[in-house]
Amino acid sequence: MMEAVPLPQVLEGLGAQLAVSLQELRRLEAVCLKALLGKNPLELQDFDRLAQVLDQVAICCEGLSREPGVEAIQVQRGVVDRLTMGEIRQRLLAQAPQPVVDSGEVELF
Repeated sequence: MMEAVPLPQVLEGLGAQLAVSLQELRRLEAVCLKALLGKNPLELQDFDRLAQVLDQVAICCEGLSREPGVEAIQVQRGVVDRLTMGEIRQRLLAQAPQPVVDSGEVELF
């Protein structure tokens, strides 16, 4: 039988990853706004929509992880292991992030 991971742990990890992605999206938005200085920034409204979606899904994951009965649900470890990005996989498993590649190497996925 495959090792299982508690669903609340996966949901909390997913929420944490979404929060990090939201921060990265905001940094990218700031770079784009700076690059468009003096031009029409309406073209960047998609950043706001994406940010809202990430924020709402993160809040949903956090709320779901606290729902009664969820703590009894187990997710097969193989579901998380199939993720290609080690950083996300570690976050979902609530492990301390470790460097995925050595200095000067590139992770291909």
